[in-house]
Amino acid sequence: MENKIKVIISASLIMTLYACSSADDRERPEVPEEVDIRPDVIFATADDRPLHIYIESQGIAEPIREITIRPRISGFITESALDDGNQIEEGDPILVFDAEEWQYQLQQAENEYETALVAYNIEINQRESQGETPQNENRERMVRISTGLADAELALERAKLDFSYTTLNAPFSGELSVPDRFAIGAYISAGSELGRLVDDTTLLVRFDVLEAELNRLTRGMTVELFTPSGERKEGRIRAISPVVNPESKTGQVVVEVENRNRDLRPGMTVEGRIRVESHNGIARVPRAAILERDGGRTLVFKLGGEQVEWVYVTPEYSTSEWAIINNEDIAPGDTLAIDRHFALSHLQFVRPRMAGEIVLENGVE
Repeated sequence: MENKIKVIISASLIMTLYACSSADDRERPEVPEEVDIRPDVIFATADDRPLHIYIESQGIAEPIREITIRPRISGFITESALDDGNQIEEGDPILVFDAEEWQYQLQQAENEYETALVAYNIEINQRESQGETPQNENRERMVRISTGLADAELALERAKLDFSYTTLNAPFSGELSVPDRFAIGAYISAGSELGRLVDDTTLLVRFDVLEAELNRLTRGMTVELFTPSGERKEGRIRAISPVVNPESKTGQVVVEVENRNRDLRPGMTVEGRIRVESHNGIARVPRAAILERDGGRTLVFKLGGEQVEWVYVTPEYSTSEWAIINNEDIAPGDTLAIDRHFALSHLQFVRPRMAGEIVLENGVE
C-alpha cells in the first residue's frame, strides 16, 4: 500500500513539472541563430568648397554719435519732445523753457551796456579835448575798464548765451532715449541729466583680438557680423588700437557697420568674424568626421552602401568645423560618418542616417 502511494506522488510531480515546462516554453521567444545588430550612424557629405579661416570675437554695439541731454539753465518747461523713442531731426527743439525771465536779464544787460558805452565815449572825448595823444591799445583798455564798459560787454554776452539756452535744439538727427517723461510746466534744474540723443544709423563695434592675431588685420578689411537674432551684416575695420592690454593680452579693433534698417541696437552683443585665410583642396570634410587612432594616425569612415570602410587621411588645413583633405580615396560627394562612429570597425555594416535626420530610440523616423 505504501509503495502504491509513492508511485502516485511521483507521477503527480512529473505531470506538474511537465505542465510548467510546457507553459514556459510557450512564453519564451525563440532565439534566432544569427542576430544582425547594426548601429545607427550619422553621416554628412564632403564637398569641394574652400576652407576659410577666421578671427572671431564678440563686441558690444555703440552708436556713432551720442550726447547726454543736460540743460544749462534752470526753468519751467513750455515745450518738450522728451519721449522715449522719439525721432528728432537735426535742428528740431528738444526742450523749450519759459524765456520771460531770461528775456528780462538780457534787456537789463543791454541797458547796462548802453550806459557804460555812454560813459566810455564821454571819457574818450574829454581826453581828446585836453590834447592827449591818440589812445594806444593799453590805454584804451584801461578806459573801458574804468568806465565799466568791459564788464557790461561780458554781462551782455552772458545774457545772450543764457537766453539762447532757453531752447535746446538737436545737434544731429537721431532717436531719444529718455527714462522719464517730463510734462509741460515741470521745473528742471540746470545740469540735470534728462536722457540721451542717439544716432544709430551707423554703429561701432569694439572687438578684443588676441595679440598674436592683431598683425593679420588691417584697416578696411571686411567683417561679418551676426546679430543676436541671427541676422548677418557686413562692416569694415575702422581702426586698430596701437596698444595691447598687458593683462588680457588683447588689442581692440573698431568695426563700423551701416545700420539704417536698425537690425542692431546700441548695447547689443554682436558676433564678429574676419576672414584672414582661404584654402582649397580635393575635398572639404566636416571636422567631426576625422578620428584619431592609437599612434596618432587619423582616419575617416566612408560609407559604401550600408557598410563603412576606414580611410587613413592627413588634414592639410583644419578649423573647428571643417578640414581640407587631399587624398585620392576621398572625393566631393562622399558620405562620411560624423557621429556615433567612435566604436566602428573596418567594413562594419551600419544603419546610415544623414545629419539633421530625426531618429527615435526604436529606430523609427
